[in-house]
Amino acid sequence: MALQQGGALSTADPAHKRGIQFLLNTQLEDGSWHVKSRAIPFQPYFESGFPHGNDQWISVAASNWATMALAPAAR
Repeated sequence: MALQQGGALSTADPAHKRGIQFLLNTQLEDGSWHVKSRAIPFQPYFESGFPHGNDQWISVAASNWATMALAPAAR
């Protein structure tokens, strides 16, 4: 995403297209991307309503980044 935003990688570039395809292939049915948390669980669990249980906060961030990467490809 940084390369595309900085103008170093065109959305027509094969590497960009492979990245977009990877994101589309790994997106889950609910529209999110699941990322396993590696954080040491020192805070009490808080349910936000986002899927993936204990992994929900890192998955929110991952889904946000994936969506931002996909947005230019939709134009």
